[in-house]
Amino acid sequence: MNQDHTTISKPKRPSFGILLLLGVLLVMLAAALGAFWLNRTDTATESEDLERATLRTKNLIELQAADSNSLSTYGWNDKAKGIVHIPVRRAMELVLPSLQATAAKEQP
Repeated sequence: MNQDHTTISKPKRPSFGILLLLGVLLVMLAAALGAFWLNRTDTATESEDLERATLRTKNLIELQAADSNSLSTYGWNDKAKGIVHIPVRRAMELVLPSLQATAAKEQP
């Protein structure tokens, strides 16, 4: 009874190193695609940018004018609460004597 044993070859499995390399490459590819997706921009046209810049400049000028008005005139900030604004120069004139008196008391 002579049996011929033939070896059945098992299919070769890829090594762990190759699988790891492929995994790392896939992760890097996914990261690159994600970065491109996040950085995609729906850019505005130059005319839209110019319109926005013009509007922002106009708003800034109006804000500065309102600030300048509040700092140089008398008026109500909140009449119901009794809060007023006075010119900065006048406020300094009112506060300066008390500050000088306090400073004089503290000097030996």
